[in-house]
Amino acid sequence: METTNKYMRVSYTLYAHRDGVCEEWEKTTREQPFAFLTGVGYTLDAFEERLKDMKKGDTFDFTIPCNEAYGEHYEELLQDFDREVFTIAGKFDAVHIYEGNVVQMMREDGSPILGTVKVVTPKKVTMDFNHPLAGCDLQFVGTVVENRPAKESELKKYYDSLREQQGGCGCCSGCNGGSCGDGCSDGNCGDGCGCGH
Repeated sequence: METTNKYMRVSYTLYAHRDGVCEEWEKTTREQPFAFLTGVGYTLDAFEERLKDMKKGDTFDFTIPCNEAYGEHYEELLQDFDREVFTIAGKFDAVHIYEGNVVQMMREDGSPILGTVKVVTPKKVTMDFNHPLAGCDLQFVGTVVENRPAKESELKKYYDSLREQQGGCGCCSGCNGGSCGDGCSDGNCGDGCGCGH
C-alpha cells in the first residue's frame, strides 16, 4: 500500500554561509546519497519542502536562511566546566574531550544534549551547546537520485527504530559524520545535514 510519504535519496554539497564566509561543510555522493522519508520530521522542514516535488535527475541549488535551519548562535549556550567533570577513574578523558569534537552530555533533568568542545585548558573545558550550524545560512547544491512513494514497511521500520532508541537519536552527532540510527529503508541514513535534529 502506498502512503503520502516519500522515500528520497539526494546527493549534494552543503555550503555553510556565516558572516560573509562560505565553508564547504559536507558532501554526499551519488553512490552514497543522503536517504530520508518525508513527512516524519526526519529532515529540516525547509529542506524537505524544497525537494519533495522534484523528480529523479532534477538538479537543485537553494539556500535555507539560518532562521529556517538551526537558528541563531547564542553566546549564552557556551558554558565552562571544571576539567574534573570529564574525568574517568581519576583521569581526564582526552580520547573524547578535544577541541571540535561533539559529545553527548546530560541536562539537569537527565535528558541527553549534544555539545561541541570549544576550548580545553588545564582547569576548564568550554562547551558550545548551539548546533554546529547555528547562525549559518545553508546552501545545498545537488541532484535528486530517487523520489518515490514510501512503502508501509519503510515507515514501519523507521518508527520501530525510533521506539528502539526510546524516542530517536535527537541528532546526527552534529550532522557531521554521525549516525541517525538506521532509520531509512536502505539501512543508511547518509548522515546528511538535512536531518534537522
